[in-house]
This record gives sequence, structure tokens and C-alpha cells, in this order.
Amino acid sequence: MFKKRIKTEVVPVSQYTDYSDRFGDDEKYATLKHVAIAASIPTVTAVGTGLFMFNKFNDDYSSATIPVNVPQQVMEPVIAQIPSTIPVNSIAEPTGVIAEKSLEILATALDPVVQILVAISFPIASVIMVGGCFFFMLGNSERAWNTIMNAGLGYVLIQMSPLFLEILRTIGKAI
Repeated sequence: MFKKRIKTEVVPVSQYTDYSDRFGDDEKYATLKHVAIAASIPTVTAVGTGLFMFNKFNDDYSSATIPVNVPQQVMEPVIAQIPSTIPVNSIAEPTGVIAEKSLEILATALDPVVQILVAISFPIASVIMVGGCFFFMLGNSERAWNTIMNAGLGYVLIQMSPLFLEILRTIGKAI
């Protein structure tokens, strides 16, 4: 019984990797047309997204006027050429308009990044939780529970991050 010899059989590669029985004769292989279409999809998407973002920011901010209050001061002519006697009367007064606009532009630019991170948090948390389940199979239940709890807490915090950012923005405007 233990001396029985197991015979191995060599299977041709085409028998387990070629799925030609699923397709007709003309669909077996990718043509140059299929490759060109598949390669152009990311390019078209990137160009379209770039044009959308370019037009979005140009339409909103190119025609907007930013009011700046500059105090009108008349400079007196300098009589002496000693540097310490030159009057310095032009001290910039903060108006807050430019700071608010730059904060608004930065928040608008980073908002899609936050939305993308929120969108991909569920698949990533799912993969991490499944990985934690493998620790159960390996007999390390403490590490499994720790991984699953950390993935769940991370997912909840990422989903709540837009709320936290809005609270920070409101606090920043109040100060």
C-alpha cells in the first residue's frame, strides 16, 4: 500500500490556459484594434478630467475680482540721503480677503482627494478584515481581533473625516 508509485501526467499548456472553446475563431486573440482601444481609455479619461478641472477653475476664478483695500498715503520727498531718515509709512494692513480666497481654493482642490479616500476606504477595510480572518485560521486570535478592530475603527474615522474637516473649517472661520 505505501509502496504504490504515483504516476504524474504532463498536461499541455494549451489544455489549462487556452480558453479557445469559449470564443469563436475571430475572437480568440486580441487584435491591434482591441489593444488600441484598451490603451486609449486611460488616456481619454485623463485628458477629459484635466480639461474639466482646467475649465472648472478658469470659469470660477478668472472673472472674479478680489477687492483689496489699500490706504492712500502721500510720500514726502526724501531730503537727506541717510538711510535711517527715510520715512517708512507703508505698513500693509491685513484685509483677510486673499487669505479667505486661498483657503477656499485649497479646500476646493483637496475636496476630490478626500472624496476618493472616503470612497476607497470600504474595499481596503474589507481586505484588511479578511486578512485578519486568516489569523484566526493560523491560531492567532488576539492578532486577528486586533486587526479587525483597527480596520473597523479606521473605516469609521475615514467616513467621518469630511465632518471633521467641516468642523475645523468652521472653527477656523470663527477665529
